[in-house]
Amino acid sequence: MRPLGLISLLLFCLVSFPARSEALREGWQPVDGMQIFYREGGDPHAPTVVFLHGNPLSSIMYVQVMETLANTQHLHVIAMDYPSFGYSDAPDHHAYAYTFDHVAQTVDDFLKARGITRFSLYMQDYGVPVGFRLMALHPTAITAVMVQNGVIHLDGFPSAQDPEGELRQHWDHRNPAVDKRRADYVRSLGYPTFEHGSDEDHAGPDALMQMVAAVQRPGVIDARNDLWYDYGTNVKHYPEWQSLLSRLNVPVLVLWGNQDKFFTTPGAYAYKRTVPNAEVHILNSTHFATLDAPDTVASLVGHFLEAKIGAERIPD
Repeated sequence: MRPLGLISLLLFCLVSFPARSEALREGWQPVDGMQIFYREGGDPHAPTVVFLHGNPLSSIMYVQVMETLANTQHLHVIAMDYPSFGYSDAPDHHAYAYTFDHVAQTVDDFLKARGITRFSLYMQDYGVPVGFRLMALHPTAITAVMVQNGVIHLDGFPSAQDPEGELRQHWDHRNPAVDKRRADYVRSLGYPTFEHGSDEDHAGPDALMQMVAAVQRPGVIDARNDLWYDYGTNVKHYPEWQSLLSRLNVPVLVLWGNQDKFFTTPGAYAYKRTVPNAEVHILNSTHFATLDAPDTVASLVGHFLEAKIGAERIPD
């Protein structure tokens, strides 16, 4: 058989091997004297979706969903790691106040540094109190709100419903025993092995490895304990945030992994009480649905954004 010419060979490759999807871009952004790690994809001039991660993970929890959205829709997607999480710097808790107010300010400063002034929000777990602070700061900047397994109602937060329970008491009067228990747990973590195979949230070994590495850096458990103690301020904000969400008049999507034992499904339905026309989907998934069921999440988010903010689908 006669050897293929150069042009024929190129055509053969193009037909036989589809172009590889564009991966996310990664980098560090200087913010307030820190280096903040971020992942970004899509056209920066397209509508922006800001992904705010939960605890104890980082932007790694959104990689598959962000890549799918960036490659199938005309969207700009971006996620950062909060200070002490993921690959971002972890300043000592005496130098950086680990409160939700301060973390939200750092996220706001990061977005300003990246030139992002108008955006949709996708928030999970800790991302919800961070995101609602951003919404309170810049209500006119928000184009859509998406929540996944994160609460602004006590309905979906059974361990915090009892004012006399351990959580609420810790938030009112910091309990050193709670801090010690959390620190002991972190020190007990090791390199992910078969023993970690239960992984009930289906986060996967890569996310677990990064979580372990990040939290075992010097001083990080002190920072995380400070932030957990400050979580009590979020509960006090719930009525204010419910009112804010009802006034914003933006599309609302709620996705919820029904296997989450910490933030339970009543928390999803509670958003309908605040925004009656909110779109709610209960998924057969875990607390980290973006890792456990990324295709389902990306599909639901893509269709929602296409219908609500006109994010155009990229032709196949």
